[in-house]
Amino acid sequence: MLKMDWTSLYALFICVSYVSSTKLHEAARVKVTHAGISRFSFENSDNNLVKLVSTSGNNIIWVGGSTVLYSIRPTQSFKPHQVNLSLCEDKGKDSHNSLCLRISLLREGVDGNLFICRSHDGNTECCDLGSDYSPIKCFTSEHYEPDINEPSLLVNNMLYFIKPEKGLYRINKNDKNDNIWPQPSQTEQTYLKLIAGKDEDKVYSFFAEKYKSKDGEKWIARVSQSCMNDKGGNKNLLQSSWTSTIYNRLFCGKEYEFTQMIDVATIETDNDIKIYALFKNYWNMSAVCVYSLTEISRIFNSSEFNATNVPPTHRPGTCVPDSTRLSTEVLGFMKDRPEMKDWVKPENGPLLFRHHHYTHIQVDRVRDHTVLLLSLESGGVHKVREDPVFVIAEYLPFPRRTHITSMLLDASEKRLYVSSSNEVVQIDLQRCDDYGDDCNQCTLSRDPHCIWNGLQCTSTATSQVQDIISCEKPQASPSKTENRLKTPELLHVPPSSKHFLLCPVTSLHATYHWIHDETPEDCVQSELGCFYLIYSMNTSYEGDYRCVSSEEGYNRIVSQYQLSMSRSEAIRLSPALLLLLTASHVTLLLILTF
Repeated sequence: MLKMDWTSLYALFICVSYVSSTKLHEAARVKVTHAGISRFSFENSDNNLVKLVSTSGNNIIWVGGSTVLYSIRPTQSFKPHQVNLSLCEDKGKDSHNSLCLRISLLREGVDGNLFICRSHDGNTECCDLGSDYSPIKCFTSEHYEPDINEPSLLVNNMLYFIKPEKGLYRINKNDKNDNIWPQPSQTEQTYLKLIAGKDEDKVYSFFAEKYKSKDGEKWIARVSQSCMNDKGGNKNLLQSSWTSTIYNRLFCGKEYEFTQMIDVATIETDNDIKIYALFKNYWNMSAVCVYSLTEISRIFNSSEFNATNVPPTHRPGTCVPDSTRLSTEVLGFMKDRPEMKDWVKPENGPLLFRHHHYTHIQVDRVRDHTVLLLSLESGGVHKVREDPVFVIAEYLPFPRRTHITSMLLDASEKRLYVSSSNEVVQIDLQRCDDYGDDCNQCTLSRDPHCIWNGLQCTSTATSQVQDIISCEKPQASPSKTENRLKTPELLHVPPSSKHFLLCPVTSLHATYHWIHDETPEDCVQSELGCFYLIYSMNTSYEGDYRCVSSEEGYNRIVSQYQLSMSRSEAIRLSPALLLLLTASHVTLLLILTF
C-alpha cells in the first residue's frame, strides 16, 4: 500500500524544485520555524487580543483587547498575568442592570508606566497603572470615547487620539475646558500614526483617505500638521475645533505609483525622525517609502497652498499664542481644509516587494543599517535589510495561517512581539547560529544583528568585534561542519534496494547538487532538503557522495557519505518521509487537474 512510483516521485521533486527556483530572488534566504521563537499561552482562547504595548519603566509587555488586559515579563515567565480591572459593576439582581466598561486606549505613559482609558456610553476615565496594577492619577472626560485600535499620542498633559470616521481629538488632562475636536469629514479616513515634532509644538497625523474619481474609489496617503497649543476658534467659527491643521499628500512611486498606505513606523536619529510608510497598490504589490519629518515640516512652512484665497496677513498653519483671536478670514480659510501644492516625496525610490503582501511594519537600527520587520498576510514575518533590499529571513511564528493583529519591537532587547487574536509570540532577532557555523554563511546572511567573531556567528550586541572579519583571513576559523565532514559517513546498502541520501538545506538562495565521485548528479529538493535517489542499488552506485551548496561564488560541502553494497535488509523510507511525499504527490495531481 505504501509502494510509490519512483519515476513519478522524481518528476514531482524536479517540478517542485523548478517552481521554487523561479521566485528565488524574491524569497527569504532562510526560514525559521522554531529557533528563537517563544510562545505565550493564555488560559482563555477567545481573548480577541488587538494591542501590544511596551513600558520602559518596568520592562513589561502589555497585551490587551477591549475586555481583557495581560502583563508579560519576558525575562521572568512565559505565563501572562491577567490584570483584574473590574470592568463590570453589578447594579442589581437583574444582569441587564450591570454596567460594563471597555478598554478604549492603551499606551505607554509619560512616566514609563502603562496609561489606560476605560469608556462607557461616551464617558471615559483615563489613569496610569501603578506597580501593583492599581489605577492612579486618574481623570475623567465626558463625551469623548477613544478606540483601542486607533493611534494615540501623550505629550505632557495633553492626550491626542483618533476616533474612527471622525479624526484627531485632544484632551487636556488638567483642564476639562481645553479640549479640541475635528471638523466633520466628508471622506473615509484610516489613521495610522501620530507623531510629535522634535520641538513638541506640532503633532503630525498620517492617514489614508478614500476619494471618488471618474475611475472609481481610490486611496491616497496624507499627512496633516496641527499646533499642539491650538485653542480653537471663536464663538462664531471653529469653536473648540482645530484652527491650525493643514494637509499634504505623501507620494510613493516610480515605475509604479503606490497610493494606499497600510502602516507607519518611525526611527529617531540625532536630529530628525524618519518615517517608514508601508504601501500597496492596485496590483497588490507592496512598497516601503521613507520620509524625513524635517522635510515634511519644511514643505508645510514654505509651500504654496492649492487655494487662491490665502489670507495675506497670516500664514495658515502657523502656531499662535491664542488661536481664538484669529480673524474670521483666517478661520474661514482653515475650515476648508487647506492643502499644500508641493507633495511630500520620499528620500529615495520606493523599496519594492512584488510578490509579497505585507500588513504591518516595525523598524530597527543596527550598526548604521536599517532592518525592516514586515508581517505577511499568512501570519509570517519577513526580516529585511533596507540598503540594498534583501530578505534576510522569514519567521513562521504560528503553526497555521493566522491574521496578525499587532506587532511590537523591543529595540533594546532586539525582540519582536507578534499577536494574533488569541496568541502572542516572541521572536529573538539575534539568533545568529540559524545561518550556519562558518564565516561565509554568517556573512552571506547580511544580517546587521549578526557578525562573525572568528569562532562563530554571534550577536553584534555581545561580540566585541567591531568590523566584519574577512572570511579569507586566518582568523576566520573553519566551521564545525567542515571539520566533521573530513571523514565521510560510511553507509552499507543492500543490493537491489531503494535508497536516498538527504542533504539539509539552510539557505534558500543557494543551489545544491550531489557529486558521485567526480560526476555531478541531480538534486531533488523538497521541504526536507535535497535528495539523491537510488532506484535499485548496484555496484555503479558505490563510492563517495558529496552534497555541495553554491551561493554567490562560495561553495561548501554540506553532507558527505561513502556508499557500498551489503547483504543486510533493505533500508525503508521513514513514515514521515512517506507522508510528505504522498502529500506532495496529491498536491501536484490537484494542480495538474485544474
